Amino acid sequence: MSFFKDVFLLGAITIFKWHLKSIYFFIKIFNKQKNNVFFLSRQSNEVPLNFKMLIEELDKRNIKYSIICKKVSTGINAMIRNEKKKRVSLKEIKLGVEYYFNLYSQMKQIASSKVIIIDGYNIVVSILKHKKNTKIIQLWHALGAIKKFGYQSIGYEDGINKKIAIALCMHKNYDYVISGSKEMNLFFAHAFDVPIEKVKDIGTPSADYLLKENKSMVKKLFDKYPQLKKKTNILYSPTFRSDGTDNIEEVISAIDTEKYNLIITFHPKNNNYINKTNVICINREEFLTYDVLRVMDYVITDYSALTMDACLLNKKLLLYVYDYEKYEKENGLNIDLFKELKNCVYKNIKDIIKIIDNNQYDITSYNAFRKKYISQLDGNSTQKMMKLIEEAL
Repeated sequence: MSFFKDVFLLGAITIFKWHLKSIYFFIKIFNKQKNNVFFLSRQSNEVPLNFKMLIEELDKRNIKYSIICKKVSTGINAMIRNEKKKRVSLKEIKLGVEYYFNLYSQMKQIASSKVIIIDGYNIVVSILKHKKNTKIIQLWHALGAIKKFGYQSIGYEDGINKKIAIALCMHKNYDYVISGSKEMNLFFAHAFDVPIEKVKDIGTPSADYLLKENKSMVKKLFDKYPQLKKKTNILYSPTFRSDGTDNIEEVISAIDTEKYNLIITFHPKNNNYINKTNVICINREEFLTYDVLRVMDYVITDYSALTMDACLLNKKLLLYVYDYEKYEKENGLNIDLFKELKNCVYKNIKDIIKIIDNNQYDITSYNAFRKKYISQLDGNSTQKMMKLIEEAL
């Protein structure tokens, strides 16, 4: 950012913070804290799976809860990160105004609840001073982190802006951060800038969802796409890249769709759709990627957290990292993929297809990776989360 833009933006953030703090001071006075749980997400306007599974348990135990899922404007996300955005659209301005007024509801629910569960950064959670007995749980929307994120990504071209992150008190006030394994604890501690003691490697409810057989959803998939029963199924699901690349066409060209089914799913930030007769492009609004994974034989991805989900279902995993050096330089990586998943990571899609064609998958390397990163997940993550919640109420 330029010097003057820096000064203006940081000044505006400071004023906005004091504005919210002044309002919240009175909201806390007039809203009595109860033994309630408040779920808050800005990732989507839909209730995420992790929240749904916890809500089911809360209902069984007659624990009261409230929920707000309000997607934040992409312009705000671009500001926090070092993303270059030419102009803010009228639609984004409207969404920003809507989100501002929604903050009042968020503050009221936070002030009147004992346990707050979030799945990403939230401004009113992090910048405000909450009541003494409030417990805040960061239930990050992924089991692990192959790529750097949060405070880890400061200094990288596609990382977050340090000055903005500090001004917005990013990821402050957390009592617990949930990770998927002991091996991920240090990465999560650095990403959220919390002591490692606050990181609990109990796994997410979504891990339980994956580990539990779901015959009805598999049947629904087969009913919608009967061709999935007839051939070996290969999923290609690339992570989101700020430059918009995904090498989809290279993958489509390399795979013999007479022999294999090629299934494509995109990252939630990516609204692309492939309309080709030889490709099955599954919309995430129809089926969760978790469920698509159930009927796959091979999963091709890259730096995505989908890697851990595929391992959890014991699907043969191959990483197509055509831009490895560039991605490592611009985003940063927590894991040396070529070392940790030897013979399962390639820069050329033809090398990956050769492994599939010749049935030469390195199961030894894969099993070592699975043992290191997901072996402790036992299908009881939801119950472990409930224990944290009940202890805080």
